Amino acid sequence: MGSRRRRFVRARGMLHSMAYTVLAVDDDPIQLQLIATACATLEQAQVELVQAETVIDGIALCEERPVDLVLVDHFLTDGSGMQIVEHMQARNPDIPVIVMTAHESVEHAVQFLQRGADDYVVKPLKGSDIRRVVLRSFQRSRELREGVSLQRAMSSEGEFRQALLHSLSDPMRATLSVLGRAADGTANVLIEGESGTGKEVLARAMHTAGPRAAAPFVVVNCAALPESLIEAELFGVKRGAYTGAHTDRRGRFEEAHGGTLLIDEVGEIPLSVQVKLLRALQFKRVEPVGSNESVPFDARIVAATNRSLKQMVDQGQFREDLYYRLRVIAVRVPPLRERKTDIPLLIDSFLERFALENNRTIEGISQEARQCLMRYSYPGNVRELENIIERCVVLARDTVLRRADLPAELSCGGNESHWDSYERHEGPLSLDEQMNAYEREIIHAMLSETEGNQSEAARRLGIGERKLRSRLERLGLRRST
Repeated sequence: MGSRRRRFVRARGMLHSMAYTVLAVDDDPIQLQLIATACATLEQAQVELVQAETVIDGIALCEERPVDLVLVDHFLTDGSGMQIVEHMQARNPDIPVIVMTAHESVEHAVQFLQRGADDYVVKPLKGSDIRRVVLRSFQRSRELREGVSLQRAMSSEGEFRQALLHSLSDPMRATLSVLGRAADGTANVLIEGESGTGKEVLARAMHTAGPRAAAPFVVVNCAALPESLIEAELFGVKRGAYTGAHTDRRGRFEEAHGGTLLIDEVGEIPLSVQVKLLRALQFKRVEPVGSNESVPFDARIVAATNRSLKQMVDQGQFREDLYYRLRVIAVRVPPLRERKTDIPLLIDSFLERFALENNRTIEGISQEARQCLMRYSYPGNVRELENIIERCVVLARDTVLRRADLPAELSCGGNESHWDSYERHEGPLSLDEQMNAYEREIIHAMLSETEGNQSEAARRLGIGERKLRSRLERLGLRRST
């Protein structure tokens, strides 16, 4: 029975460096044909489509051959798509599973996502919808593979380990992908991002994931040094170079020999020292202060800054030639306000960690408190959220963090949230009411961040603009945004 219902379709698009196998499980032959046509017209990848019409056949195909993506209908003749989601989670949770359904339900969507589904899309689907979903999944899978060594390296980090490992947002995943690919090389890397986004942790993880892991990882924070000492810290000092220089002292370039040197807040280096830094990067030699002889070094250079070096170049505050020497590979670490979808996972991760560290029993966080955290803009980024959760865990009067436990600036002030109306609701809230309120807050916060730009809000939320408009209508937000 099973073998008669399996079909294999070769979808030939423009040849790509990788070929992908997609499994589509649906008992509707028209839907299967639509998926086959969409995959066949993909120009960005070569796809082999494997088709099944039942849960049994779908699971059998997963066991018989490797697949890169699974598209599964919610309701099948012999069961539910949930069975395939759970099977793939147990077999290989890194393979994305997208659930298709003709009956949109927040409750069902939450259940599928909690069990490990990558996305939940509503029929009818057009060919363009299928192509967009498939390509987005391929891109995410590729970025995850490219960043896996970096993520493993970060598992040993403390401060931001949970924050970076529990990222689901596309901008952060793209950053990890670039740094993961750069780890094995020797090219200079420039990491730009606001304070508190984890630039040093990313640099350290890249060092740990690369071939220099056994050698030193040296950090020099230029913002913490007076201008008069930056040159000596970087390049070293010859005895007698100035009053108090009683012995030769190696600079950070020499200390990092064989390993990695992180020049943190590189934008704080004065122009007079930038010339010497440029020569050091160009010739791989440094000249200690007070010496006429240069010393060779072999260190991977990573620079980090919370300022816009390009803007500093335009203003004459940073040398253009040094800027391009540093940014052979450049990445931007997105601020937390551009990673709103990561906040719920970060909250739960920090709650677990700080409850353990402080020997507190914390069972969770109320929805009102969670929504206040979702709406905050976090000028201090992930580090600020981390500090907020630690404070709440230490000072909480109950086993559940509540709105009153939050700092004053996060208490939502006098702005009534969608949850305030539910607080006046008599009786327990249904699951649909809770999920609708939760979804309203997430979408409302993102639209506020994008100043009402629905296209940009949809992109940051990882959904299509059509789906966003549909949810705005369903949640009663269209008139208020």
